[in-house]
Amino acid sequence: MSEETKPPEYRLILNATDGSEVAQKGTRQAIYLARATGAKLLILHVVETSFAWYTGMLYQQLVDELREYGGKVLERAAEMADQEGVNARTMSVDGHSGTAIVRVAEREGADLIVLGALGRSMVEEALVGSISQYVVRHAHCPVLVVK
Repeated sequence: MSEETKPPEYRLILNATDGSEVAQKGTRQAIYLARATGAKLLILHVVETSFAWYTGMLYQQLVDELREYGGKVLERAAEMADQEGVNARTMSVDGHSGTAIVRVAEREGADLIVLGALGRSMVEEALVGSISQYVVRHAHCPVLVVK
């Protein structure tokens, strides 16, 4: 088998999730790929603490709530993996989602990043940007974006 036709070998798949419906589709895809390839699965949730700065005195309360929500998201994703016979490790980090996903993927040695993407309009993309676009542009490894 030549290098061009040789299937990729995944040792670690990183799945980034925010718990949304489209992110759960990405998680299901990551679980399937981990099971099919025998790769380890790391499920990541990024706590967007930057949004909490705008709350002033309520900052810590909001961050605590965001972290609690993230814990529940990771718990559900790990249960999904477990139901499919995939042993997943979970991780939560604070920061900006795009940069955190890229940083963790590189640090952990991920061979593939899987994430869901909302189909925003061009106006929304221009105003708020796209986490999936950032990850595709900056990741050191292949990225699978699930719509």
